[in-house]
Amino acid sequence: MEQHINFHIVQTWDNKTQFTGDDITITVKGFHQQDGKHHITEPETANAHFICCGKLYALQNTDRFSTVEDWYHQELVPKFQMLSLLERGVMI
Repeated sequence: MEQHINFHIVQTWDNKTQFTGDDITITVKGFHQQDGKHHITEPETANAHFICCGKLYALQNTDRFSTVEDWYHQELVPKFQMLSLLERGVMI
């Protein structure tokens, strides 16, 4: 079962929308809400960034996740967690 996250949502100066959850920020050109999720209008243009261990990581939505929540939970959080472990030298 997927966790619900309360994103901090802001409009940017260039008319995009940023969704920030914990340490990860997702930026989209447009979205609409349906069934409790934020559906990305143009998935191919969505990008995300986060800082892990002092390094900035920028990602594109190359798998074209259609909702902010799906991209966040299925790709971004696992990558952030893995990078955190690797940066700290934790063996998996």
